[in-house]
Parts: sequence; C-alpha cells; structure tokens
Amino acid sequence: MKILGIGGQGYRDSGAVLLIDGQLVAAASEERFTRFKHEGGFPRAAIDFCLREAGVKAGDLDRIAVANNPWLKLRERLEEWYGADFLSSGRFKAFHIFHDEMHAAVRYLAEVDRLRGAGGERIRVVRHHLCHLAEAFYLSPFEEAALLTIDGRGELSASSQGAGRPGGIEIYSVAEMPNSLGLLCASVADFLGFREEDDEFRIMSISSLGEPRYLETFRRILRPLPDGAYALNPEYFDTFEGRAFLSERFSTELGAGREPGSEVEERHADIAASLQFVLEEVVLHMARHLHDRTGLSNLCLSGGVAQNWVLGGRIRADGPFARVHTGFAPGDEGTALGAALHLAAREGEPACRTARSDLGPAFTRAQVSAELLRVGLVPAVPQDAVADAAARIAAGRLVGWFEGRAEFGPRALGQRSIFCDPKNPEAKERLVTRVKPRARYHPFGVAVAAGDLARYFTDSRPDPFMTSHRAVRPEVRTILAPVLHTDGTARVQTVPSDHPGSLHRLLRAMGDRTGHPVLLNTSLNIPGKPLATTVRDALGTFFTSGLDDLFLEGLGLVKAPEEPRT
Repeated sequence: MKILGIGGQGYRDSGAVLLIDGQLVAAASEERFTRFKHEGGFPRAAIDFCLREAGVKAGDLDRIAVANNPWLKLRERLEEWYGADFLSSGRFKAFHIFHDEMHAAVRYLAEVDRLRGAGGERIRVVRHHLCHLAEAFYLSPFEEAALLTIDGRGELSASSQGAGRPGGIEIYSVAEMPNSLGLLCASVADFLGFREEDDEFRIMSISSLGEPRYLETFRRILRPLPDGAYALNPEYFDTFEGRAFLSERFSTELGAGREPGSEVEERHADIAASLQFVLEEVVLHMARHLHDRTGLSNLCLSGGVAQNWVLGGRIRADGPFARVHTGFAPGDEGTALGAALHLAAREGEPACRTARSDLGPAFTRAQVSAELLRVGLVPAVPQDAVADAAARIAAGRLVGWFEGRAEFGPRALGQRSIFCDPKNPEAKERLVTRVKPRARYHPFGVAVAAGDLARYFTDSRPDPFMTSHRAVRPEVRTILAPVLHTDGTARVQTVPSDHPGSLHRLLRAMGDRTGHPVLLNTSLNIPGKPLATTVRDALGTFFTSGLDDLFLEGLGLVKAPEEPRT
C-alpha cells in the first residue's frame, strides 16, 4: 500500500512523507526546497520530491493521510461568509485580506479540498496529537510504551497522554487550550526579547546561566493537578488567535521585559531558569502518572516541547522510565510521518520501526561533480575523504560535510553537518564568529561513537537524534570545555556503527588522530536559513561563511588561506 502523509500546522512547518508497504521511502520539509525556514502552506515541493524519489505518480497512491486539519471549522466559517463555492472560485485567487499565517492556512485547506475532489475516498484526516503520538511510537524500538506529546497547540490540543501497544494507540487524556506549555514558553520568550522562531530554545539555553529565584511566581502560573494533569493560571496570561500574551500581573511581579538585542541580565536568566525548572516539574509529574497508569518501562516523547533537550535529559535522569525515546522529527513537520504511520497501522501494514532520518534528497558523486564544474569549481579527489577530513578537523579547521540523503527533522545528524574539534576552543570561537554567530549561552551538540559514550558521559543510554543533554564525567570536562554547558552537561548525539553515512568512521579516525572519538556537530547552513539540501545550498553556505573546507560525496573544496595582515 502506498500512503502519502501531509503534515505541519498549515501555516508553518509543512512536510510530506511517502510510506510504501509500511516502510518509509522518502520524507522532506517544504522549507528545504523553498529555503524559507518553517515554511507553511501546502507542501507541494515536498510531495513532488517524495513521489519522484519512489517513482510513484499521484494516481498510484492508495491513501493520503492529512495531519492536523484544524481548518474544517474555518472552512465552515468561510462558506458561511462567502458561499459554498468560495475555495474554488476566482474570488479566492484574489483574496488577500488574511494575514500571512491565515493565508497560508487557507491555501493549505484549499489544496486539501482539491485533493478531496480529485479522489476523496483516498483521503483520511488524522488529529494533530494522534499524529505526534504515532510518529513517536511507530518509529521507536518499543513494542509497548507510554506516550506523551507536549507542544503549543494542534487544533485545540496542547498535550496528550496515552499508550502504544501492538493493537494500536490509546489516548487517555488531552489538555486543551489555553492550558498550553508550549505557548507559555513562547510567551515568556517574547517577554525576554526573543521574537523569532525557535526562541523557546533560547529560554532553555539561558536557563543554565541563572538560578530559579522566581519559583513561587511560576508555581502560581503553572501547577500540577491530580491524575497527571496541570493548569495555567489565567491571571498571568491570555490567548488570542492561538497566541499567548502575558498579562500585567507577570511584569508587576517579575519586572519589565527585555528589549530585543539588549544584554541578557542576571534577572532574565533567573526568569528562564525558573520557568525551565517548573516546566520540568510538571512534565515529570505527567510522566510519573503515565508510568503508574500503564506499568510500562518505556516512554515515547513528541511535540515541540519535546525538542527541549534539557527537559529530555531531566526526564531520562529523574523520570520513572527505564528507556525514553524521542524521534528525529518530534515537531510539527513530523506529523506527516505520524499521519501516514497511523493510517498504515489501521490498514494492517507492518510496523516501520526505522531509526534512520536520512529520507531526503541525495546526489551522486557524478551529479556533485557536474554541479561544481558548472560553476567553475574543480574539486580535489582525496584517496580517503574521511581520513582527509579527520586530519583537517584535528588541525583546527571547520569542515562542512555533505553525504547521502538529507536528514528529515530539525537536526543535522551527519548527512548535512559542520564539524570541528570540540576540544579546540579556537576552532569553536571561529565557528561562533565566522559561521554560526550565536550567543555564548546557546550550546552546540557533540557527536560520540556509541561504544565510547560511557567514557565521556555518566549516562550511557543511546540518543542517536541529539534530543537530550547529560552530565559529562568530571575527568573529561576540561577536554570538552568548549561544548560544556555551565552546569557540567552537554547535548549529545550517539552514533552507532551502522550509521547510514561515514560519521562513525570519521569519529574513529578522530580517535586515532587525537585520542578522542568526538566531534562538534552543527547543521550545514547559515543563520536564518534551513539545513542545506542541495549541492547549491551547500556551496552557498561554504562561500558565505568562514568554513575552511567542504566535502561533497567525497569530493573536497578548500579555501585558500587568508593573506597575513600587515
């Protein structure tokens, strides 16, 4: 059976996946093709890629699983306002009164309507949080697991608890708006002067610089309830059109907000630390209830808040579950995966259980060579690109790595990465100043060969998708100082020997050269742009940043060293 999954929030993070006979054959986010981060609307380019990758035509699809269709109520309202034929009328094409998000969402709805008209019997709509739960469970290594998804909002849902077993997924409880942990984090991020996408992660990052001095206030804002529930205090914030705004009471108790671009003060870090602490308390409360109710030893996490790797590390360290899994696409783009996987399970297809995120576009060496020659570049052809790259990284150089199929999800995991030596403070300084300008408190991740994890970290459980942090052993903290958080932890990617690319072999080569099989791993892009997908994307990053070298399918590009200044 061929199942196309379409996901996202309509107005952001759109994506598509193709599942054939229960196995994932392709997946991509729309942003990777349009080059606009968090691109929403109908994922036409991503769908075209998935079909092309598998040699499948749209007419060959058996099912189309549409994730998160919160626009059905909007459709009714549009028909009430403008008539039943509005979406197919010429008036819609000239309709520009909606703001950008609403326009993208309505366009998404219009395209779903078109698909329905072309073959409505094939289309199935799957609720947003069920998609998150399905993505987490069906791509986990577990036959049975407790399931927890936490995000901003999907339809009206803000978090869901349930269990996955061979017979399917059962949802126990759903928290609805306005009780949203994700929107609380986003509203505090706005208060602290972080106004761009993903700035909830800045909250998490600066929390390590502060002390939780405002616990009393945040425990009034967010409190646990019986049976693993929680509630937000409406006196501290309100919501409008799905967005959260803090009330005057918040600033009365905590002071004025931070102006964007101004210095992060101790008070700001303390506010972030207090929110992070209470968030962890409440999610642990939910996890413990789930453990008591299910009696299971495995937990699957999903949703946007599950991308908070400090939270992920806390659940692994202090939670009741022996094993915790967060997949490679826990955010809204991953709902395309969940929709298709849920529908496949209902149709009796075999479970996917894949642990590979390399589902995007790939380019052969011949294609790479042709593209380089087209723009007048003649690459080097090293006898062993892995050994050559390891030598350059060990010498303190910043190396871009482009290999195999692009990753699906928010993390570079070795197919579209930038590597440097995490033991080298000068290399990390050049990375921050010349390639990835970012605040010092926003940490980079470190890749470690799975067999060497216990050498560096106190917790040796695998985390192949860089979704948690953990304590670094005291005896190696000076070695990993450039990637160490202020609390003695680091965000880690464990790399198994069967990693789909050369990353494990590159780590082994680093170990041979330096004695430490570790790499700083960050995404192959420049700030504000999505992860590189094509050869052209990679070249754009190479020539507009301070990268020293770029390896593309074993072909090497090296920048000439700068002339010494006089």
